Amino acid sequence: MVPRKTSLAIVFIALLLLLAVGGCGFVADGPYGWGLTNTKLPVAKGPASGGLRTGEACIFAFMGMLAIGDAGIETAMRNGGIKDVYTIDAHVQSFFGTYTRYCTVVIGN
Repeated sequence: MVPRKTSLAIVFIALLLLLAVGGCGFVADGPYGWGLTNTKLPVAKGPASGGLRTGEACIFAFMGMLAIGDAGIETAMRNGGIKDVYTIDAHVQSFFGTYTRYCTVVIGN
């Protein structure tokens, strides 16, 4: 039989590990895989009838402790030289919550 103090310590450590791993590096939208995420999500459709250019703007997060970048639509449009928007998508990549990349991808002319 395991002593009560040892059992409580094991439960406490397990809960701490779950909290530490469960909240690392995730962003707010879309389905996520605990180990690996590589998804593309629709955000909006613009008035343009098609698009020849692509612009991207990204945010990077490390261990859920540091997040840097600008994933704004205007930044993505500027990066792609886009004036008229065809579609806006979000591309999310994450590896065990240690590294997360969230990009806004704008296609247009």
